[in-house]
Amino acid sequence: MNPRPKIYFYQGKPPAYLIPLVLLLGIVVLAILVLFGFFLGIAVGVALIIFGVMRLFSPKSKKKFRTIDEDGRTTIVLDREDYEVIDKGK
Repeated sequence: MNPRPKIYFYQGKPPAYLIPLVLLLGIVVLAILVLFGFFLGIAVGVALIIFGVMRLFSPKSKKKFRTIDEDGRTTIVLDREDYEVIDKGK
């Protein structure tokens, strides 16, 4: 094994075309990300509009209970279709 590995760094000036190339590639990548976000935003917006319209036109579910106020007390009366009464034998 070599106890002192040699690492060589680039000592010269970068070529003149490197900076415009990096800028151009950065702009292209940024444009692709912008387009992806734009279409993703449109898809999410359309989905929200569709779900909102579906919610407006969906039938309202009936209340599963009704309340009775008498003598300052509130009694909740459940609908018998939603549960089964089991009589406990003694």
